[in-house]
Amino acid sequence: MDDVAVVGASAAGLFTAYLLARGGRQVRVFERTTTIGENPRTLIVTSRMADVLGGLADKAIVNRIQRFEMFANGRVATVTLQRPDLVVERSTLIRGLAEHAETAGADIAFGRQLLGVEPNGYGLTLKVGSTNGTGTEDSSARTLVGADGAFSAVARAVGWSQQPTVPLLQAVVRLPADLAPETTRVWFDPIETPYFYWLIPESPTTGVVGLIGEGRRAIRGHLTRFLERHRLEPLEFQAARIPIYQRWIPNHRRIGRGDVYLVGDAAGQVKPTTVGGIVTGFRGALGVAEAILKGRASRELRALRHELTCHMLIRRTLHSFTRADYTRLFDVLDRSTQRLLSAHTRDDVTTVLWRLCLHQPRLLVLGVRALFKRAVHSGS
Repeated sequence: MDDVAVVGASAAGLFTAYLLARGGRQVRVFERTTTIGENPRTLIVTSRMADVLGGLADKAIVNRIQRFEMFANGRVATVTLQRPDLVVERSTLIRGLAEHAETAGADIAFGRQLLGVEPNGYGLTLKVGSTNGTGTEDSSARTLVGADGAFSAVARAVGWSQQPTVPLLQAVVRLPADLAPETTRVWFDPIETPYFYWLIPESPTTGVVGLIGEGRRAIRGHLTRFLERHRLEPLEFQAARIPIYQRWIPNHRRIGRGDVYLVGDAAGQVKPTTVGGIVTGFRGALGVAEAILKGRASRELRALRHELTCHMLIRRTLHSFTRADYTRLFDVLDRSTQRLLSAHTRDDVTTVLWRLCLHQPRLLVLGVRALFKRAVHSGS
């Protein structure tokens, strides 16, 4: 019997496995695919990832971003980062984390999918099937960790509700001649998406252009027209479905004498502002590992819950923004406000939010006005 079974060789799942194996637990990871990290996707994360992982992800970093250029309704705002953002290749990140997890002592079983979970006299019995159809097996563990994404089989088996998701679509393109490889561009156009478009350089010559949408057909059309407007030719496409954080999901349940946890996308640990889940998933992994190894509630999970709640409040406000609201927003981003944004990352939004409101009260007025308009519209 294993101490811990982790379902899903995701970034958060593998980091959880690494932490637990390093902490002396016997860990087995079940992954439904036959190879790991087979779907490449370029991501941008804050420097907080390096703080959490140390050097575990160094091989996956393909670029560093020093500057953001933001566009909205004919206005431009620039933020220079004191600590650069990291551009990461997701499949390389996952393969590297798998190597570290195995080196720490975790066992990874490929081609295995979870079919069911039942309590037994000492923990949990997992019914695991081979994805090639060769049969099933029973595996026992005292603790089960679901790290198998937004459509988590663990969550479904134990009774958690399925989370809503949104599509992400991005295209690999050649960088425009006027874009330095250390600069990311972001466009806000609430008529086409309540989120934003991005252009993230992944090398001196190529980058990814993408957006988060609210419908599969609409997102493809919006991206196609955006590429045409900016005269960018897609070389290939990358896509995913990302869970939308609506509220904190209690990520622990007791089943008989066994414990079940969710982590990463399976727990909805995704920033609502940017729909980014890498750093928050790693923080969730730290919290789950702390709870399992120390047998107590995790401070990291409490802090993460608070942070995600602040992100959700900001996202609800931005979802109400019009083009005119973005114009007003850019008008109040003076030099001192930009310096404040430069000094903090998107993974420290609680501190940023309060300091911005104290420094620039008009931002608070703008947010309240947008939320009021949304409430009036919803009630009409």
